[in-house]
Amino acid sequence: MERKNLLRPAGAVLLLFASLVEPRLAAQIPDFTPSTPLLRALLYGDSAAAMRLLNAGADPNEARFLVFSPLVLAIIHKDAALVRTMIAKGADVKALDGTGATTLMWAVFNETDDTELVELLLRAGVDANARDRSGNTALSWATQRGHQSIIKMLKLAGASEQARTKAAVEKAVALLQKSSAQFMKVSSCTSCHHQSLPQMALGAARERGVAVNEELAGEETKAMVRTLESVKKMTDLNQAPPDPAVSISYALIGLAAEHYPSDALTTAMAQVIANEQLPDGSFRTIPVRPPIEASKFTATALSLRALQLYGGGVVALEWRTRNATRWLRDSAPRATEDRVMRLLGLAWGKAESKDVADAAKQLIQEQRPSGGWSQLPGLEADAYATGQALVALYQSGQMAATNPVYQRGVEFLLRTQLADGSWLVHTRSFPVQAPKDSGFPHGKHQWISAAGSSWAAMAVAYSIEAPAAPMTLGR
Repeated sequence: MERKNLLRPAGAVLLLFASLVEPRLAAQIPDFTPSTPLLRALLYGDSAAAMRLLNAGADPNEARFLVFSPLVLAIIHKDAALVRTMIAKGADVKALDGTGATTLMWAVFNETDDTELVELLLRAGVDANARDRSGNTALSWATQRGHQSIIKMLKLAGASEQARTKAAVEKAVALLQKSSAQFMKVSSCTSCHHQSLPQMALGAARERGVAVNEELAGEETKAMVRTLESVKKMTDLNQAPPDPAVSISYALIGLAAEHYPSDALTTAMAQVIANEQLPDGSFRTIPVRPPIEASKFTATALSLRALQLYGGGVVALEWRTRNATRWLRDSAPRATEDRVMRLLGLAWGKAESKDVADAAKQLIQEQRPSGGWSQLPGLEADAYATGQALVALYQSGQMAATNPVYQRGVEFLLRTQLADGSWLVHTRSFPVQAPKDSGFPHGKHQWISAAGSSWAAMAVAYSIEAPAAPMTLGR
């Protein structure tokens, strides 16, 4: 009994104090009291005591500390000699923690890029491609921490790039679908950032074999159709819809990604878009919400594409396309959004191959040493600009997903993706609308983060077993 009491340091004292002050707190504070002498030695990094206990016959699998197996505690302390001894004494190298993480993942999760423990566990038979319950692999954890030596070792051991990238897309898509549904509930409408761009991401994910919640996808399509029906009622009354060259164009491209067929509604919306074209070939926009609604390049390229997809009934469609393409060719981009949309528009408009190649070259030159792109020269690289740039380079046919430039961009995205599947992108738009909480992470940054996560998910999806021909936005 005395020995047991000696094993009860601060954890028991905290529980006793909490129960005296506020009984309800006692049930909320976890008990940090190790249940065995071996666990105590491992928890506090007492290697000598742990060795003595193991050599005296202590069972390395007898109990856990919270969700951690005894072996994980030794790994956390980066004690290679102790890990070797525990494995030799029969420690379960394949035991998972409470999140489904493997011992190999915990070995990767260090600050020093030390490969010794990783090699030990790989030799002991731990699966390099196992996933935790959030879809992470040892390789994805190593990538997030920038551990190049560990990454190399994991790949040599058969860690799959495809498993890592697919897991990243799966997490992003699941979060986007969940928040898209919530956004419709709180706003009673649809948006580019929470519906159209996620629909485009779903389209890319499906084609690469990533699981999609088709029931939610169907509800999003129905909601978008209802929104466009409301827009049609407005236009029938000669009322102007908001920024149609961007908002309605994105809506139609998103519907095309869901294989929505042409009908009277989409034809009417195509005509609304066509009415926004100016004599010089460009399309009007209201530049108040960067980056999504701020660029005439965005309005022109997206309108061109939407008319290609659903504008069969629009008068002088070929002329409109040709003039839009000419404007994109002759205009000078300033921001990454401009360069991305210029490249996409030139490719969609079937511009001269030299013009498309030159636009791609301009975009490639903006890649940062980190592998990412920034929205503006004075900003840090982020998922919105990086995802956009990669999607444009791929969909324009100017770069394969296996190209080193593309792969550096994907590595940047995988490294910066958060555990919940999102990417954080900071808003730089004035709050012209009352915020509506969609449940997507990042508070006031959630709308642009959802858009950036959509572009990033598309870009990463294209690196999964890329088909011979590039996919395009919409059909």
